[in-house]
Amino acid sequence: MLLKQCSFVLLVLFATWIRAEEEMAIYDEVEDVANKTISGEVEVSDTEADEKEKSDKKREVDENDIHEEVKAELDKAVESLKEAAREREEEENGLLSRSNLESCGAVDCNHRGTCIGTKKTFICACQLGFSGKTCEETVCDSARDCNGRGLCFGTTNQLTCLCNLGFTGKRCQTPI
Repeated sequence: MLLKQCSFVLLVLFATWIRAEEEMAIYDEVEDVANKTISGEVEVSDTEADEKEKSDKKREVDENDIHEEVKAELDKAVESLKEAAREREEEENGLLSRSNLESCGAVDCNHRGTCIGTKKTFICACQLGFSGKTCEETVCDSARDCNGRGLCFGTTNQLTCLCNLGFTGKRCQTPI
């Protein structure tokens, strides 16, 4: 995400720099047209020449300022990209560390299932009677959780009893 943001900043800065160059080119063209007549070049007096020279120097200063600002922004963007690359490399090195590649075991599934994967990312294939990400939940028992009067669905923490005819209630505890 940071890489996309930095790329966008670079693109905007580049577009701004291009636009400044285009505006300066247009300014030069307008100035040239103003200094010419239909029949050819106009004689320029000393004061006009001085004004033109001052204008040229001012434009050079403005161009230098623009170039310096763009260069500074580009340098910031490059540094930001380098930092993002360093962070990504550190993250990737962390993902490939020995501790992240270590296989998971039965302990990761509460000794109630088979662990598939690594310590960082794994799946538990739970034994019958257990469920949950780490086999931490026990499947409900119809005899115990529904008082032997219905069929139990779910776990002991979240269960639903489908009661036999003649019984009702959350755990089939009430005769009809």
